[in-house]
Amino acid sequence: MELLDRYVQAVAHYLPAEQKQDIMRELRANLLDELESLGINASNQTDTVALTTFLQRQDHPQRIAQSYAPQYPLVASEDMGLYKTIVLKGLLVLFVYAVVTAGSYLINAQSVNAIAFLLVVLSSVWDNIGGMLIVITATFYLLGKSGYLAQWRYPSWSPETLPPANAQRISTSDGISDIMTSVFGLLLLWTPLWLNEEAYNSLILGIAPNMEHWRIILTIVMAGSLIAAIYRLTQTYWTRWSMGAYIAEYLIYIGVMLTLWSLPPLFVVNNPVATKLTPIIEQIFTHGWLVGAGIFVLITTSEVRKWRKL
Repeated sequence: MELLDRYVQAVAHYLPAEQKQDIMRELRANLLDELESLGINASNQTDTVALTTFLQRQDHPQRIAQSYAPQYPLVASEDMGLYKTIVLKGLLVLFVYAVVTAGSYLINAQSVNAIAFLLVVLSSVWDNIGGMLIVITATFYLLGKSGYLAQWRYPSWSPETLPPANAQRISTSDGISDIMTSVFGLLLLWTPLWLNEEAYNSLILGIAPNMEHWRIILTIVMAGSLIAAIYRLTQTYWTRWSMGAYIAEYLIYIGVMLTLWSLPPLFVVNNPVATKLTPIIEQIFTHGWLVGAGIFVLITTSEVRKWRKL
């Protein structure tokens, strides 16, 4: 009987306090019933060997306890795929934030130091990653334990709602890259709103006075791209409509770049100290708009091929 008591007590070590006594009584009764059916008397010293063999055939005490009182993990195995996806998206969001922060730092410092930029980005991500993981993991634990994740994991569906066999997945990294580009572009366009006057007046580059209306035009274009990119993050597969809209974005950017290439310089040197850079900057932007349009044409051609396969 001592061996049986020790086994039951070992199981009890892994049980929650509020359920321990009830489960111990149930487990003990079940084991005694099995022993009786096998003709083993737990109180008889002569049956010690048989009792030992019987207990060895039982599962490990911790696994027995888990079967009686399952302990919900921080993240269930069924939710691990979703968990990894959300963590990845969270990391990408942190990266976008870090790039914007680093971009602000470079603008204020008027620096093109790649090492400093990289250090600012990595430092920002490192500072925030711990808190992000805690929040995501705690959310998964609470929602999983309450049963909400199970409802979301297996939503109602029908064969008609399944994606086509030739469906193409939307790349999360591409979506985040689009968001990062739009946010950073908007940040650069509206430096007067968030930079202090002294820092703004010391900037090397600024929008030419006769091209000030392009600040509004580019803002509308980039804001539209930002909204579209955020929407794409909520989708899993491309549709002809969503990819068509994506292609339209590229066509708009191509049109904007070609227009800017044909117009007077969008950016001019504001800081008298850097007036010697004016010819170089004009050449960079003049050819840059054309090169950028050419790259976007190649990307658009590739996207059109994908669109035709949908």
